[in-house]
Amino acid sequence: MGQISRKRERFIEIFQLPPAMVPHLDVVADEREIDLVLALAERPMTAAEVAQMMGLSAPEADEFLARALYRQVIDKTTEDGVVTYSPATFYSRLNPLAMYDNWGDVPPEAREAVIEWDMQEFIEQYRPVIEALQQDPDAFHRIPNRDVLLLDEALAQVEAATEHVVVPCDCRAITMACNRPSEVCIRLDEGARLTLEYGHGRRLTKEECKEIVVDANRAGLMQTGLRDWQGHDLFGFCNCCGCCCFPFRAGIRLGIEKQWPRSHHVATRDLKACVYCGECASRCYFDAFYPVDAAVNINGTVGQMIQFDPEKCWGCGICATACPEGAITMTPLRESIQEESET
Repeated sequence: MGQISRKRERFIEIFQLPPAMVPHLDVVADEREIDLVLALAERPMTAAEVAQMMGLSAPEADEFLARALYRQVIDKTTEDGVVTYSPATFYSRLNPLAMYDNWGDVPPEAREAVIEWDMQEFIEQYRPVIEALQQDPDAFHRIPNRDVLLLDEALAQVEAATEHVVVPCDCRAITMACNRPSEVCIRLDEGARLTLEYGHGRRLTKEECKEIVVDANRAGLMQTGLRDWQGHDLFGFCNCCGCCCFPFRAGIRLGIEKQWPRSHHVATRDLKACVYCGECASRCYFDAFYPVDAAVNINGTVGQMIQFDPEKCWGCGICATACPEGAITMTPLRESIQEESET
C-alpha cells in the first residue's frame, strides 16, 4: 500500500468517516486539509505553529485555517486568550458540506446511507438529554429544537435579540426531501456570534429577520426552539418541515412524539366558522387535519369533509396562521387538559 493510501486511511480513522463516504473522500477534504488533520491529531496547534509546520506565511496560514474552520474540517478552542486548532469529525463536517459545498455530487445511494448514519449519530449524541427530558419534561434541557413554538413566540425572540443571522437549514440541506425555503434557520445573539465566528450565515436587521420567519411560516414551516428562553442566552430557532427535520423524525423514531420537540398547544376548530377549504389538511405534517370520503354543504356549496384528531396535533399552529376564516385557534395544552377534566 502506498504512502498516500496509508495517509488517507489514517485520515478516515481520525475523521470518523462513515463507510458510505470513503469512496467520496475528495468531496470531504482536500490534500492540504488531510495533512492538517493528521498533524493536529498529534497535538493541537496555534496558527503560528501551523504556519511553521506547513511552510506558510502568517497571512497564508490565517486564510487556510479560516477556510478549514468554515468547512468544519477543524475545530478551534480559546483558552487564556490562546487559540488552538484540533481535528473535527465528519459529523461536524456534514452540515457545511450540505449547506454550502457539493453534497449534491455524492451519489443518491451514498447520501441515503450517510443520512441514516447521521440520524443515528444525532440520536446517540443527545440520548442522555433525551432520557433526562423524558423523566422531567419541565426542567431546562439544552437540546436542538427543544420546543414547538407558535409564530408569535418565535417573533418575540427576534424582537428581544440584538444580533440576527440566518443560515440555510442543515436538515433540509442534508436530507433534500422537499423544496421548501432553505435559508430559514435563525441564529440570535449567542448563536449569531458563534455562527459568524465560523464564517457562516448572513447578518439581518431585526425587521428582515421577522420577515423571513413570517414568510417561512406562510410557506408551511414550523418554528421550533427553546420556549422558556428568558434567563438564558438567546441562541435562535429553526423553521422546520416534517419531512427533513431531524428532531421531529428522531422523536417519531424513538416513540416520543410531542415530547421532542415538545408540544405546548393543541389546535381548536370552530366548526361554525370552518368552510372546509382543506388548507389546514394540506399543511399539517402529522395528519391531525385530514380529508375523509364524505361531503359537507357550506352555504349551498358542496365540499369535502375535513376531520380533526387532536391526539395527532403537535401544536405548531401552521394550520391556524393559514386558516382564511380564522376558524382555528391554538389552546395551551395545560388549559386544554384542565378544561377536559372539568367537563
